[in-house]
Amino acid sequence: MVDAAPNPPTGVRARLRASHADLTPAQQRVATFLLANLSAASDFTITDLAEATGVSLGTISGLCRRLGLKGYQDLRLGLARDAVTLDADGTARDLRLRDGPSAVIDAVARVFGSGREALEDTAWGLDPAGLDETVARIVAARRVECAGVGTAALVAAEAALKFRKLGIDAVAHADAHHQAMSAALLDRRDVVLAISHSGRTTDTLRVAQLAKDAGAVLVVVTGQARSPLSAAADILLVVSSSDTGFQVEPMASTIAQLAVVQVLFLLVLGRLGASADEHLRRTQAAVEARHITGRVP
Repeated sequence: MVDAAPNPPTGVRARLRASHADLTPAQQRVATFLLANLSAASDFTITDLAEATGVSLGTISGLCRRLGLKGYQDLRLGLARDAVTLDADGTARDLRLRDGPSAVIDAVARVFGSGREALEDTAWGLDPAGLDETVARIVAARRVECAGVGTAALVAAEAALKFRKLGIDAVAHADAHHQAMSAALLDRRDVVLAISHSGRTTDTLRVAQLAKDAGAVLVVVTGQARSPLSAAADILLVVSSSDTGFQVEPMASTIAQLAVVQVLFLLVLGRLGASADEHLRRTQAAVEARHITGRVP
């Protein structure tokens, strides 16, 4: 089996988001405040931050340790660095319609902005070695089972479809019971791609445990580097988004997960070479007759 190697996001902002669900309520309050006041918060002393969020100095120190930082000074420097990076690359600019009702303008800015940030943070934090190992396992697998429930099920279905186009025996069962039964019949020749933003979905955890008990390689795509599902992973691919337990912007994590699937698809395509090209040609031809040709006047 491949050793699980969590790859925490590099920026403080990305770390705050990825670890949010695992923090104490007081630490979550601080994290939420920092994410909402990224530029200004870097000028706060630790006492200022404690007063602004209503927590103790110990809570903030504990948060710094939880983020893998040496102390509060590292937190301030990281926040300042993230704020400068956002300003430099334009990510902090409002994504706004030119005109329209304020509620519509704000909704567009929020959804598209969170999606773009999720993609950028995920790209920075992905583990190249983990991606490469995942591709090697998929290419060599007898079977690839893609598992997830809710919106993660949509990502799992997309992953299975993409891999099938390349001639890989990949499936994504829609029903959680079917996922569990199928996972129980796998062995060391197989790979399970388990997808869950929280890493705490009981149905997906059950599939993961059954797959590991059967000897299959478990690849996990999740938004939480520390979760029960992450702990079980042989290969861990962490996505970053602003989603929290309240799922205020649930699309962001799904977009990031789909991007990881697309990266895997491109890497597998490159690894398989001519054989994958032939499978793509044949699968495309199989559905071509279902498309209407020509343009609508």
